[in-house]
Amino acid sequence: MAADGVPPARGTVATARIGVALAVASLLNHLAWLGWDRERVVEPDGSLSGPYEPWQVAGLVVCLGILAVLAGRLGLPKIGTIGVAGVMWLCWSIDAAMSDDSGLWVVGAVMLLPAALFGVGLVAFLAASGKIAGREVRSEE
Repeated sequence: MAADGVPPARGTVATARIGVALAVASLLNHLAWLGWDRERVVEPDGSLSGPYEPWQVAGLVVCLGILAVLAGRLGLPKIGTIGVAGVMWLCWSIDAAMSDDSGLWVVGAVMLLPAALFGVGLVAFLAASGKIAGREVRSEE
């Protein structure tokens, strides 16, 4: 971090590598928390629920937040938002499309995309501005 609180300039290749690393981390996050669970649970009333448990979704969201903070701290909130939220959305959409015969996964995908972009983007931009993650931006007087 430079003295004025602005991250030093990074080359295009280094920025692309960080973007790819964030996207791969988002893919691994999805696979670790949600990608392995395909089993639906039959409730006592006969209805189906799942396939995800609340703790799985909570774990995914916490890790998305960590990736968003990392992207912001690295000074790449836009790339982080697109890479992290976009890959998570794509993974979820593919997973849902393969397991849903009704076609309603499209409704979920349409609702998930803006929510994921907003959530990850908000955290990434707050981290980049120094509002979160324990980093202070000081002005020189």
